[in-house]
Amino acid sequence: MKIGVPRELYAGEKRVATTPDVAAQLMKLGFTVTVESGAGASASFSDEAYKAAGCDIAASADSIWSDSDIILKVRAPDE
Repeated sequence: MKIGVPRELYAGEKRVATTPDVAAQLMKLGFTVTVESGAGASASFSDEAYKAAGCDIAASADSIWSDSDIILKVRAPDE
C-alpha cells in the first residue's frame, strides 16, 4: 500500500504528518511512503532526510492525492 504525505496548506501550520523516522518504520511494515517536496520544511525535516529514510519525494501534491492509497495529514483536507 502507498502512503502519501502532502504539504500542509493551513496558514501558520508548522507540523508535518510524519517524520523521517516514523516513515522508515512504516516502510519496514511494507508500506511505500511518498512525501511532497517541502512538506517537512516548516517542521525542520528536509527532503534529504526523507530520502535517507527511504521515502520517495513527489514534486507536487497532485501525484500524492492521485497515487496514494492512504493520505497522512495533520489537518483535514481542504476542498
